[in-house]
Amino acid sequence: MATSRYTKAAAAAAVMTLCLAACSGGGDAQEEGGAAAVEAAESGTVTWWGWTPDTPVAERYIEEFNKEYPDIEVTYRNFENVDFRTTLAPALDSGEGPDIFNLSPAGGSPDTWGGYALDLEPIAQDVLGDDYESAFGGGYLDQLRDSEGRLVSMPLGGMAAGFLWYNADIFEEAGAEVPTDYDSWVKACEDIAAIGKGCFTMGAGGSDTFPSEMYHSIANSVDPEWFIKAATGQAKWDDPQGIEVLQIISDMRDDGIIASNVLDSTQYPLANEEFMRGDAAMVQMGFWYTQYAGAESCVAAMEAAAVSNPECFVQLPAPFPDVAGKGNGSVYFGEVDYGLAINADSPNIAAAKTFLTWMTMTKTGQQNVVNAIDLLPALQGVTPDWDAIELVDNEVQRPAIEQLMKDSTETTQSRQWQTTESALDAIILAIQQVLDPTVDRSLEDIAADMEATAEDSTVGVED
Repeated sequence: MATSRYTKAAAAAAVMTLCLAACSGGGDAQEEGGAAAVEAAESGTVTWWGWTPDTPVAERYIEEFNKEYPDIEVTYRNFENVDFRTTLAPALDSGEGPDIFNLSPAGGSPDTWGGYALDLEPIAQDVLGDDYESAFGGGYLDQLRDSEGRLVSMPLGGMAAGFLWYNADIFEEAGAEVPTDYDSWVKACEDIAAIGKGCFTMGAGGSDTFPSEMYHSIANSVDPEWFIKAATGQAKWDDPQGIEVLQIISDMRDDGIIASNVLDSTQYPLANEEFMRGDAAMVQMGFWYTQYAGAESCVAAMEAAAVSNPECFVQLPAPFPDVAGKGNGSVYFGEVDYGLAINADSPNIAAAKTFLTWMTMTKTGQQNVVNAIDLLPALQGVTPDWDAIELVDNEVQRPAIEQLMKDSTETTQSRQWQTTESALDAIILAIQQVLDPTVDRSLEDIAADMEATAEDSTVGVED
């Protein structure tokens, strides 16, 4: 599952260098008007690479696709986030890459990876007509265009983050209240520790950018407008708000909210497995984690976390606590999660076009995606078919998920689309320095380094 989805700055530069050989790929298909000039196939093979969805979810997508296209064989390969980034470019450059690959909007990814991809606008026009942009919600298409305006990925679904997931069974056993502010979070952790469980699991080691979502949430509690201003060069990362965010992170470590093993590994696998094993009561994940409220996906995720004979627990979303105590809370932030891109040098463009079109531009395909409840719908007018969805506890979880979907689709604050790679990297490094007990630096110095490292960006900002 993805969720840091972005290359490091040095890797991005290397990818762009490598891309020079591949960016003009696509052969006759591009020369004759792109993939729209290629007739969609009724048979063939398609390889698809991504960091998300989980393999069981992808297999359900493919199974439904094959009900309409039984003669197109789709093979999905799932990667850990970092492995995807380091594997994809060399594979594409060597001609051994997939026919379809995931491409996200954030950290400049449409430019970093879009050179390998076909411009999909002709397909969208061919399938949906000249008014194709109105078929999609949330500004998703604009977020998947490169700096030249090429539509390098078609949105599969949207994403929101900025909230927690909690294990309702642990909270009930501990007699704990779901936290709403800093003090109640400390109290909940004390209650949960008393029954021998971990409180809030988080993996902040390595280069994954998941911890930036905690930083963003805390920043929204401090000042709801400051994070986006800093991300877009209208404020500085070492402003007083930035110092306060780092201070709160330090306090969370000292007061036992953030666990001592936080730097031992990344969010995946550390935090994901601790939560799915039932060893920790809370985790910060985005909307994609909704899928584990599903009875089947919950079992698969617990088995993947090495749980024998798993008995699913009830997981529920909760707003991020108002840790700054200013009454701001933390609004959700979201954008298109990722789209599907067609490798311009694929030998199977016709079959890839069929699969991509079905997944992203048909109501049947999008219904299949939405029913997996790990993405918000990209196509307008598609909602979950709750009769086809089995939750662990439908009575408790369905109302919470429906409210989460409503709140997620109404957010006006971007997740990482407007934040440069270097800014995301600087945030992660700052968090690691704050949490590392061996680092003896002032918060002011750490924040100053953030500001010096991060690049200003106006990506996605309207005049």
